[in-house]
Amino acid sequence: MSLSGNRNIVIVGVGSLMSKSFAIWLAILGWNIALVSRSEKDLSAIADEVRRAQKGKDVSVIYQAVDASEPSILKAMLDWCVRELGCKLDVLSYNAARVAMTDIAKTAPEELEKDFRASAVGTMVASQWFAEGNSRVDRIAEGEWPLFLVTGGILDKEPQPTFGSLSCAKAASQTVSRIFAKVLPDKANILVGMPLVAGRVVSPMSEEYHPRARQRRHRRHHPQALLIAYERFMHLHFHGAYFK
Repeated sequence: MSLSGNRNIVIVGVGSLMSKSFAIWLAILGWNIALVSRSEKDLSAIADEVRRAQKGKDVSVIYQAVDASEPSILKAMLDWCVRELGCKLDVLSYNAARVAMTDIAKTAPEELEKDFRASAVGTMVASQWFAEGNSRVDRIAEGEWPLFLVTGGILDKEPQPTFGSLSCAKAASQTVSRIFAKVLPDKANILVGMPLVAGRVVSPMSEEYHPRARQRRHRRHHPQALLIAYERFMHLHFHGAYFK
């Protein structure tokens, strides 16, 4: 079954690679998209690129620059997205995290706490908000289920010393996601998908991109290739019975 158009999604934590490619793909399919990130300048440029990919005049691409690590700000932003899109959400994608190299032996407690708030606390707040009547459940009888997507990786299983703080925060975020994956289907008729990225995502124009690299620690991913994983989870949005 192909994905239908005229659906609503909010993507929290939009970057210049994977999440941008995801948004462009959905724009081509005719989805209404809300983009959220901390950087106003980068977000505006990404929104313009997503708009250029749109098919049809009746679809919307909106954006707002906010700090998702603050629960009250995150919930207010999600409320704004629903009002602007004019309908509850079919999909909520949470991708917010601070990707930076840190030496865990020298990391300040405040820095680790900030990363926890963006990754783990933000995941919890977003999923709670989605379950509080903000997901579109009127198409379940037709096989469409609301979907909460949380981008993950393997840092919870293979923490990296050079990304100590991010490894800790992502381990917590993955745990929160797995717990909600057990709770939300029965409690709120929401499915949870966790696309896992097993390497760095880099532009194919970058010197870091090595398509033939085989060792995990040297693995680099083309952002477009990762859409395959997202597409599989998006099809679960239309085949929700698989999870029940």
